[in-house]
Amino acid sequence: MKSDHYALDNDSLHERGSCPEKNPLLIGEHIWKPVARELRFVMGCLEEALRPAGRLLLKKLHQPADHEYLIPPGLVILSGNLFSREIKHYSPAVYMALVYLGTMFHNRASFKDKNQQLYILTGDFLFSHLLKLINDSQHLFLLERFAELITTMNEGFSTMEELRMKGDSPSEEELIEIMRKQYGVFYGECCALGGLFTGGTEKEQLLLMEFGKSLGIAYGLKKMGISYRPQQIMKEGLLALYQLPASEARSELENFARGIIDLSDP
Repeated sequence: MKSDHYALDNDSLHERGSCPEKNPLLIGEHIWKPVARELRFVMGCLEEALRPAGRLLLKKLHQPADHEYLIPPGLVILSGNLFSREIKHYSPAVYMALVYLGTMFHNRASFKDKNQQLYILTGDFLFSHLLKLINDSQHLFLLERFAELITTMNEGFSTMEELRMKGDSPSEEELIEIMRKQYGVFYGECCALGGLFTGGTEKEQLLLMEFGKSLGIAYGLKKMGISYRPQQIMKEGLLALYQLPASEARSELENFARGIIDLSDP
């Protein structure tokens, strides 16, 4: 993990089963096709970066029932492809996969079951590995960005948990703000980092940030069962994306975004 220039070797790839329950890449297979090979590689890099105890914890506790954990690294890869097809943007893809998994385990700990404490410890374990990888890769300039990102995401999850415990339902505007914190800033950072690590200008990174933010809000709202606002919000994000030069890579990113929203039905 000390270099961004990883070799994408077929021997390093691994299939995650041949049925949708074991291989989320088979759910909406056309959506993942442009990045399926790279996603397998990224998840392999993540597993190799963990200590043996971490790999065992993931194997025991992380049995994905859907595709959501693949979206963050997918966005990093596809956003990076706008500027370069060279294989030098896998570090941020691994980082964002760790952010998602760490947050997921912490959030899962809010539901009481026999693994509650283990979820908390696993989330802490994954976040500590994130810090180690950032340090080993000499990407310390990202620490402030990740601190702000994780804090904002936790604010969103905490607000939702507080409402759940009180038995209250958020207003539509409150829900949009919660989804902005939970998914919007996260997907926005995924897209921006993809641009950053492949030579996108500051303006191009900001456009990707706006696109990803709208995508995240739309995705979160759709998951919550609100079907009429996501398309409107997504249009705002596409206006930002369309300011970037038209290309095959831009079309792939747009199709990916539309596809994961379609897959997010509750």
